[in-house]
Amino acid sequence: MICSACSSEMNPTARFCSNCGRAVVGPPVIPVYPRLMRPRSGRAIAGVCAGFAQRYGWDVVLVRILLCVSVLFGCGAPILAYLVAWIVMPNEPYFFPVQPMAPPVAQPAAPPNNQPTV
Repeated sequence: MICSACSSEMNPTARFCSNCGRAVVGPPVIPVYPRLMRPRSGRAIAGVCAGFAQRYGWDVVLVRILLCVSVLFGCGAPILAYLVAWIVMPNEPYFFPVQPMAPPVAQPAAPPNNQPTV
């Protein structure tokens, strides 16, 4: 990356130029997080734990263990919360693989008839 004020080379992750000290001008970086949804693969029951694990970057086994522990000590409230999340969280949409269209294959011509004529 090159500083627009002094034209010196700078670190791409820098917020200020190390040569002139001017702030780097650029578009604001907004982190993109995946939506909270139930995945179609990797489900155990309804995919609620897998959805939370994908959304927040946690291990799905840890989320399932925490749910089981909270059910044991939560007097049934976590079961109700799981059912509500099952109803409220949307399913992940279907993704169909896009295959490029292959060019038409030319049919080979018939082999020449090399038999002598009588």
